[in-house]
Amino acid sequence: MKIESTIAAAVVFAALTAWAQNGSSPVAARSSSHPRAVVADSNALGLAENARAQSAIHKRVENMGSTLAKMHSLLKQMQAKPSAGSHSDPIVKASLEMWGLMLADLDTQFEELRLTSRAKGDLDARRSALYKQAEANSAAARRGQESAGSATPATSAGQTSNTGSASQGATEPKAAQSSTSPTPGASPN
Repeated sequence: MKIESTIAAAVVFAALTAWAQNGSSPVAARSSSHPRAVVADSNALGLAENARAQSAIHKRVENMGSTLAKMHSLLKQMQAKPSAGSHSDPIVKASLEMWGLMLADLDTQFEELRLTSRAKGDLDARRSALYKQAEANSAAARRGQESAGSATPATSAGQTSNTGSASQGATEPKAAQSSTSPTPGASPN
């Protein structure tokens, strides 16, 4: 019984594999014979989401800065009260020192967060500029393809033969240079 179920599973697996291979080959043949041009649309949604995230981060940094300012003023008030009194408790002094250390650490973390937030904003601005540049380049390439598509076939053939000879001339000096240049692994000794 176990052998029969194993054989049945192997037959089903082989049938599915054969069906998947036969089913995908016409699609692969069509995609290789008719390449589709893919045109990227703008990244407006991504940029808008990024702007919302950046504003949320900026708001959180501002809130943390205001909270730290309040904590510092409160600590100064607490430090002023025991010094005005006639007797100072060592536990109160230790507690105030501990809070001072914690606030100093929070100040360091806040400064790191502020710098990181600013660096992230700069990176996001550069990225959005690169997206805009890529969109402009793709629009220019699309316009170039449209204008090349409207050119007459005789003009297109003449341009093709000229560019072909120019590219051959450009590769010949490079081939001569590469044959004379020494290989990196070879030593002159």
